[in-house]
Amino acid sequence: MKFARPISGALALALSFATQAQLKPPGTETPTWPPAAATKTDAVAAKEVAAREVAEKWLVLLDQKEYGKAWDECATLFQQRVTRQQWMEGMPASRGALGAVKFRRSALAAYKTSLPGAPDDEYVTLGFTTSFEKKEDAEELMTMVFEKGTWRPTGYLIK
Repeated sequence: MKFARPISGALALALSFATQAQLKPPGTETPTWPPAAATKTDAVAAKEVAAREVAEKWLVLLDQKEYGKAWDECATLFQQRVTRQQWMEGMPASRGALGAVKFRRSALAAYKTSLPGAPDDEYVTLGFTTSFEKKEDAEELMTMVFEKGTWRPTGYLIK
């Protein structure tokens, strides 16, 4: 189910190129869209999917008010910047005040190898459109880093 959007988009793109190839007059070139440099490789897309799957499970910990378990799953860099005590004191006031999640939808994923203020590594920035009981139109932004063989949260923000 999670793969329906990328697969159907790729299928539609492939079908449109196949249709263009059948209809184009001989001797004309079909421009490629999006340009080759702008398309994601399969490896990058797979990293984004894997990071999103881990992030979604981590967000469930927050939804269930399992803030300690969520902190335990975070990346070392995050844990160095935000102590467990700070996290445990801050999350009930900030996240808990929003109420239960009504729905959450993945809105973006972007793979990067560098971020401002962080060492070069493998990162995926994720965005979710989320509706809480007390905030209908929230955005949850996360940054995941590949650490110790898995994707781990290294940043979380609600807008």
